[in-house]
Amino acid sequence: MSWTHVLPRVLRIAAGWIALSTALAADLWVVDPVGLTPAEQTLLASLQGQLNQTEARLWVRGRSAYARVLEELRNEGWTLKSASLWDVVAATQRIGSRFLTCDVRTESLNVATSLAGPRRALIADFSLRDRLTALGMVEHLDVRPLTEAEAWKEFRSEFRRELVVHQPVAKTLHLRDFAVAQSAYTFFDGSSASQIQRFQDSGPAARVFGWGRDEHEFVQDVSRGSGVVIPSDWALNLSALPHLTAPIPLRPQRPTPAPLQPGERVVAFVVTDGDNVQWLLNGFTDSPGFWGSPLRGNFAVTWELAPTLAELAPRVLAYLYRSATPQDDFVAGPSGVGYYFPSQSPIRTELAAKTARSLGPAQLQAVSLLNSGGGLEAANEVVQQPQVSGVLFKDYAPYHRYAGSVRWHAGKPIISYRFLLWEQKRSDGSLRPDWLPEGVAQAIAKLPAESTDRFSLVNVHAWSFRDSGGPMGAIRRTIDQLPPRTRVVTATEFLQLLPRGPAP
Repeated sequence: MSWTHVLPRVLRIAAGWIALSTALAADLWVVDPVGLTPAEQTLLASLQGQLNQTEARLWVRGRSAYARVLEELRNEGWTLKSASLWDVVAATQRIGSRFLTCDVRTESLNVATSLAGPRRALIADFSLRDRLTALGMVEHLDVRPLTEAEAWKEFRSEFRRELVVHQPVAKTLHLRDFAVAQSAYTFFDGSSASQIQRFQDSGPAARVFGWGRDEHEFVQDVSRGSGVVIPSDWALNLSALPHLTAPIPLRPQRPTPAPLQPGERVVAFVVTDGDNVQWLLNGFTDSPGFWGSPLRGNFAVTWELAPTLAELAPRVLAYLYRSATPQDDFVAGPSGVGYYFPSQSPIRTELAAKTARSLGPAQLQAVSLLNSGGGLEAANEVVQQPQVSGVLFKDYAPYHRYAGSVRWHAGKPIISYRFLLWEQKRSDGSLRPDWLPEGVAQAIAKLPAESTDRFSLVNVHAWSFRDSGGPMGAIRRTIDQLPPRTRVVTATEFLQLLPRGPAP
C-alpha cells in the first residue's frame, strides 16, 4: 500500500486524537449570576449564546443538575475559569464587537434577543451602552422603537425555522442564551389569533421553548399553530448543554412480570410534569420529594421524562439512567416530542411520527399523552408507531376523566388514568379526600379484582404534597394502605400485564 493511500488515514486518525485531547483539556468560563443587574444578566445571556454557537465555552453557575454537570467536567479534566461577567466581556470583546441597544423593561428586549443571533451581536440595555462603547464595541442597532410584531414582520427571514422562544421580558437571564445561539424569534403573548399565526408561519411542528401565562390557552394556541411546547422558561445553559455530549447508559430493565394471580389487583404510580425541561434541570434531581427522595428504590414508581432531554442535556439524562434503581421506570412526558393537545393539532400524524423518532435516543417506549377536546381516539396515531408500546392517556381536566377506560388500536393499549394523587382544594378550601392517599387506597380496595377493573393507573401530581414528602411521600402513604393482594408495578409492567385487546 502506497503512502498516498495511507497518509490521509493517518492524518484523519491524528486529527481525531487532536480533537479528543482538545475536548478533554477544554476551557470553560464560569460566571456566577448572583448580584448581576437585569441589564447585566441580559448581556451575559447574549454573550453566552454567541460564545456557545459551536461548543461549550461559557457556563452560568446554577444548582442541582447544573452543579452536577460542572463537577463532572472538572473531574474529566476541564479547566473551569471562574470569572466575572466583565472579565469575560473584556477577554472576548472581539467576538462581541457590536451590540443591539434595548430597554430590558420593555418588549424591545425580546426584539434584541431575536436579532442578536442572526446579527452576531450582544444585547445591551441602554444603561450599558457607554461602558461597552468605551471597550471599543460598536452599536449595531437601537431596537427600542421596535415592537415584537414589527420585528417579526421585518426580519422574519433571518430567524431560524421551526423554533420559537416564548419568554416574558421579566426573565432577563433564563433561556435567552439558547434563543441567541439558535437565532430564534423571541416574543411573549399577543392575541390568540396572532400567536397561532406566528407558530404556523414558523414551520410545521415548530418547537416553542418557554411557557405562557395560562397553561391551557398557551398549549392550545401552540397546538392549533401546529407546534409543540418545550417547557423551559427557567432553564439555564441550554446553549452549552447540547455540546456536552456523554454516553447514555442503558436504563435499568426489570424482568418480565410474573403472571397475574386470581384476585390480584395491579397499581402503577406515574409522576407528572416530566415534559418540564427546566424542572428536570433545576430542582428535580436533588429534591427530597422527587429524584432525591430517600424512598426511591423502595417501591416501583414511573417518571414522565422529556425525550428531548437526549438532545438538549445528554449529561443530565445520562445521570438519571446511571443513578436509576430497578424500581424506577420512565415514560415519555406529554405528549411525546413536546407538549401539545392532539385533538387541537392539524398535524397530529406528523407529530406522532416525530414522537416515535424521539423515543429511541431516550430509550423510551411508552408515551404519556395529555389531551383537551377529544377522547382516547386522539392517541391512535401515536400507538400506530412501531416504536411505541402503549399510551397512558389523561384529559386536561380532570386527568382521570375516562376513569381507567382502555382503547385498543393497532394491537396496543391506550389506557386512561383511574385515580389522582393530588392536593386539590374544594370550594370551601378543604382538600378533596378522594384524591388523597387514604381516599385513593380505599377506592382501589373497592374495585372488583377481575378483568381490567383490577388495573389502576394513578397519576401523581408533581406539585402537591410539598409539606409531606412530595410525590414520593404520597405514593409511600398510599401503598401502605392498599388492600392485600395488590401488586405495585412500573408502567412498563402495567402495560405488559394488561389483558390483550382485539387483534390489529
